[in-house]
Amino acid sequence: MKKEVKVSLGCKSQIIQFINMNSKSSCEIDVQDGHSFIDGKSIVGLLSLNLFKPLDVTVIGDDKKITELVHNYGTHQLLIG
Repeated sequence: MKKEVKVSLGCKSQIIQFINMNSKSSCEIDVQDGHSFIDGKSIVGLLSLNLFKPLDVTVIGDDKKITELVHNYGTHQLLIG
């Protein structure tokens, strides 16, 4: 399964939470900022993006794992919309 969501990373703690959640997940996470795509588990890649605007996140993997990860994004107030 594949799910697309929008996230906002407004502060250092949210960036750290986002990377930690992604790193613990077995899902593939792609983050897009306009024309740039990076691995959602890469702190260096993430910091290369414009974090002042919402990011498009694509999560690919098992339905249950995707649902759990996206729920965690919501719990940490990272989701937009």
